[in-house]
Amino acid sequence: MAYRPSYRKTTPMENVEPNLTPVMNLMVVLIPLLLSSAEFIKIAILELNLPPAAGPVQQNLQKPQETIRTLDLTISVTSDGFYISSALAILRPETADGPSIPLRADGAFDFDGLSQKLLEIKEQAEGKFPDAQSIIIQAEPVVDYQTLVSTMDAARAIRINDRLITLFPQVSLSAGII
Repeated sequence: MAYRPSYRKTTPMENVEPNLTPVMNLMVVLIPLLLSSAEFIKIAILELNLPPAAGPVQQNLQKPQETIRTLDLTISVTSDGFYISSALAILRPETADGPSIPLRADGAFDFDGLSQKLLEIKEQAEGKFPDAQSIIIQAEPVVDYQTLVSTMDAARAIRINDRLITLFPQVSLSAGII
């Protein structure tokens, strides 16, 4: 019994071009989607300075140089309100011990009061300290993210009479213990 030769071997192969229409349709949809999502990501970026990573401690055997007075303005965000402090003093309310800017009567944070107080500090510190453009923000672990972002916004600028006044544009976050 003789085997019949394969039909595939005797017939010439046809060149079949791949159908690129589904791939092109996919690209037509994906390119605008990727471009639009890239723009949204750029809008959502917050500029801030993180504390430097702790390196090995090196002992300085040189004589200490004359120290420059710095403001080191810090806002501590707690569940009671805002505590404002600097290297020179801690800002206390006139009435009693407690936060510098307490919570409003409805229990919400007083961001307008914070901006007003920071404007007073900015006017007093302008030109006297080399770090008069920077502020450090630290928060308790229970403080939510939106409160932290709103605090950063209140520390950066204030709007008075439809005029935007820059307060402390260089915002740093600290992991300080409160």
